[in-house]
Amino acid sequence: MSSTPRPPLSPDAVFFLPAPHFADEPPGPKLYFFKGSKFASWDVLSEQLCPGYPRDISAHFPGFMESTRGGRLRAALQVPQWGRQVFFMFDDGRDLLTWDLELGQVVPETRTIDELLPGIFTSDPVTPVYAELPDKQGVIYAFNGKEFMRWTVLPGGVAKADAGYPRKSADDWKDGLVLAPRCGVYLEWPNRSSAHSNRKIYFFMGDLYLRWDVPSHTRNYRLDIVAGWKGWPSFD
Repeated sequence: MSSTPRPPLSPDAVFFLPAPHFADEPPGPKLYFFKGSKFASWDVLSEQLCPGYPRDISAHFPGFMESTRGGRLRAALQVPQWGRQVFFMFDDGRDLLTWDLELGQVVPETRTIDELLPGIFTSDPVTPVYAELPDKQGVIYAFNGKEFMRWTVLPGGVAKADAGYPRKSADDWKDGLVLAPRCGVYLEWPNRSSAHSNRKIYFFMGDLYLRWDVPSHTRNYRLDIVAGWKGWPSFD
């Protein structure tokens, strides 16, 4: 008898906010993970799932699910320098769904990933990830197959393509990335070690995640999601 395989544990999309988006959450920075029709809020200070999660996306992001047209989320891009909005990407297209965090609604105007990141890969899927360089300059990485590109974040919603890309991920993310991750997020831990770097990028793929150190540009480790994120939700 055949059985339906369990879906991978990795989220479809994730973004970071320096403060809670919902009034019933504890204070402090949050990570918001999306998978299927659910989302979860992860408290950065206590390093655990916020109470009452996962929740239905449709109940807390009105109009979001209707705007996806059935497409599967690929990634979320929240660029702090560009204000309170999140760009969501999908597996099967170039159109972005832009969510206004202040108004709590989908932005009516449609943008494409090509408009947002000039010169980006023309083949799908693409995984964009906001991060910062060791000098704190904001950048956006985009991963596609075995390659990646990079843009420098400028004010006013402008991203400038950096020279010398695309490059092979395996060459620049040694012992870390070969293929494009499912999604990724940049995080500066506020309450961890004072002797070591707390600036990390987390990449999720399958049932695993990779923690990447920003200042040294080296891999910290790769672990099972359930081992590193205690209380990881099932999103059922």
